[in-house]
Amino acid sequence: MDVIVLTKVGGILGPFALIFGLVMNAIYELLDLVGIPNVALTIILFTLIANILMLPLTIKQQRYSRVSALVTPEIQKINKKYKGKTDEVSQRRMQAETMEVYKKYGASPSSGCLPLLISFPILLALYRIIYNIPSYVNSIHDLFMTIAEPIQTTTNGAAIMDTLMEELNIVVGKFDFADPEKIIDALNGVKTTGWDTVANAFASNPDVVQAIDKVKDTIISINSMPGGLNVMDAPVHFSQGVAGIFPGILIPILAGVTQYVSVKITTPKSNNAGAAENDMGQSMKMMNNIMPLVSVWICFTLPVGVGLYWVCNSVFRTLMVVIVNRFFNNKDIDELIKENAEKVAERKGKPTLTEKIMASSASAAQEEEKKYQSMSDIAKANRSKKDYTPKNYKPMDKDAPVNTNSISSIAHMLDRNKNDD
Repeated sequence: MDVIVLTKVGGILGPFALIFGLVMNAIYELLDLVGIPNVALTIILFTLIANILMLPLTIKQQRYSRVSALVTPEIQKINKKYKGKTDEVSQRRMQAETMEVYKKYGASPSSGCLPLLISFPILLALYRIIYNIPSYVNSIHDLFMTIAEPIQTTTNGAAIMDTLMEELNIVVGKFDFADPEKIIDALNGVKTTGWDTVANAFASNPDVVQAIDKVKDTIISINSMPGGLNVMDAPVHFSQGVAGIFPGILIPILAGVTQYVSVKITTPKSNNAGAAENDMGQSMKMMNNIMPLVSVWICFTLPVGVGLYWVCNSVFRTLMVVIVNRFFNNKDIDELIKENAEKVAERKGKPTLTEKIMASSASAAQEEEKKYQSMSDIAKANRSKKDYTPKNYKPMDKDAPVNTNSISSIAHMLDRNKNDD
């Protein structure tokens, strides 16, 4: 199956998709007002705006990358110092020393991954919008609704739709013929050359045929791209020979190239030779090599519109990182550290969850050390005061005869002689 489409996404991605869907709709409506309604151009502008909106996260991530070049070597020294020490006290001391390093540079353990965690659901939401534009752009939705409504009035329309989706390789999650939005999802997966097939399937209903004739050319026009490409079509059609391969094949190739360049430019270069030797460094290196290949595969299997978004996102993100890095290049590293420290001071009293955990561990380690020191002092004091006199010892009369066969009597004799001296 070539295409999987869904109505508006819900769950954790729902709020992100709703906000960016409004942006997508506004861009398309603006282009429509100036007389160039086009989905491909909308995707390009939409991807640019999305990257601009995520610029604060990019700045935060690149700032951390600069400081991490100093933080990472010190953290590795601490890890090496406590390597193999699994007792609770050593682990807590390691956490305390680690937190001190982060404080020293005004950094946070979560600074590097937090922007990624935030941007990931946003990117997924953007992808879902690109994947099913009619659900978010009102004008396009109305065009498809023009066809969906008469389809619902067709006798045996549900069976016809099932046959069509199988023939055109369209999959709709939980398809329900009674829901016009699901019918729109299916129609959104129709390729440029598939509209005649849909019209022939519903030939028994003149209203459907008339609706398709009325809006088909408009739908194809707003989805068109230079080179005869269409955002809803697959990039490559091998069955059509050279004409079906070029220029569509440029989309997955550009996706792989731009992803490779983006990874090379946006990934921070560590000044510590040992950083690449640890497990995390090796894993990241492998991921960076695999991602461009994954991009090529994804853009081969999905519609051109998704590939266009993928290419534009890599290009715009790379440009943003280059601009941000150029800004940071004009700043001394000590100035960045000072700014970080000031930011930490501003949020004083409002530590992050990670800092709370590490601070708690550090405090526990200090208390544990004090406890052991206190116990050691008490033990020393007890040793200096300890009375080794047996509990059942009873002093004897110094004039009493000594029984040399008894150890106790000999002890009393020695004690008596000592007192006489």
